[in-house]
Amino acid sequence: MLRFSGREKTQKELENIGRSSALAREKSRSIQYINKLRICAVYAVVAGHIAIWTTDPRDLMTDAGDIAAPLIAPLSVNWWIGKWIHLTCLFAIPVFVMISGALLLDDSRNESAWSFYKRRMQRIGIPLVFWTIVYLIIRKVVDAEDLTAGRAAELILTADPYYHLWFLFMIPGLYLVTPPLRVFVRNSTSTERILLIALIFVLASVYSPINNLFLGNRRSIFTMFIPYIAYYMAGYEIRHIDPRKVPFKYLVAAVIICAIYIVVLAGPFIDLLSVGKAGFLYDGFSPPVIVMGMGIFWAVYLIDRRTKPLRGIPKTAVEWMASTTLGIYVLHPLVLSYMRDRFSDESAEGGFLFTITAGPLAAFIACYLIASLIINIPFLRRTIT
Repeated sequence: MLRFSGREKTQKELENIGRSSALAREKSRSIQYINKLRICAVYAVVAGHIAIWTTDPRDLMTDAGDIAAPLIAPLSVNWWIGKWIHLTCLFAIPVFVMISGALLLDDSRNESAWSFYKRRMQRIGIPLVFWTIVYLIIRKVVDAEDLTAGRAAELILTADPYYHLWFLFMIPGLYLVTPPLRVFVRNSTSTERILLIALIFVLASVYSPINNLFLGNRRSIFTMFIPYIAYYMAGYEIRHIDPRKVPFKYLVAAVIICAIYIVVLAGPFIDLLSVGKAGFLYDGFSPPVIVMGMGIFWAVYLIDRRTKPLRGIPKTAVEWMASTTLGIYVLHPLVLSYMRDRFSDESAEGGFLFTITAGPLAAFIACYLIASLIINIPFLRRTIT
């Protein structure tokens, strides 16, 4: 009996060890999958912004203060290429949000709300405060903007210290609702969660053009996160649904919707561009962006499940590059500003294809190297990690 009990105990221990090893492998695989998505998304941010400044004249001003002509003639071949790149790269922010949802809504550690708030707010708070100050100084000193204290406060309350920092202002709102969302996720069915995700997407898709066309595109740091709850929950849901359950015909339909969207709305885009009200055609809640964001997240997840995990040097390289994604994100406007001053004329005079292909790679590498340097400086490391 004693020998049998000992053997039974050993078998249970082996089962536990095997289970722990499986969980460790799954965690490693999940981290690799997330790392790949982070790298793809931040590269898309860089590439998308380069495509914008070659095709979109909204922030190109003449000396007289009027909006200048775009670098690329509207509806030309290069314009179409630039717009396709711009539209395609808009999946980046939804993917970033879904990554957060996939990681944070799975409450496996059963941590308290206070513990979660303390840990996450410290992590996002330092980069948020630091880079807000940096870019307000840039607006004042480099851009020579008449930046009063009231204007600075307005920019902060509307999440607009610089055009890309709105994302850092939006994330704390998602962190704030994470503990109650964990309770909902834990006590709801998949059908209930999918219905809530769909409802938020529908409401956001309706509100976006109304806000852009009639309400002055208002944005507040206190409410801007609300529509992104749909992406946040979608990241969690996709990780718990078998990707192979989606019929191929639906994927084909999704691709077709994305393909015709820019063609159908090209005319309205040109008309609205002159008055700066075309944003809703390409924001995070237009139909093709929703489809692309979720589709790319889903596709990378499926590919990762079907391939062997990285090992050795490739694994280390991906992990290190993924650790610099926040740094690349906050730094890239500085690099792009330099590139724009140097290469805008070349883009307009025949170098367009070179700019939109080599440009993102060059900017990405430059930002990666700078971020890698900052990570190794103790005082500055917390500003990008």
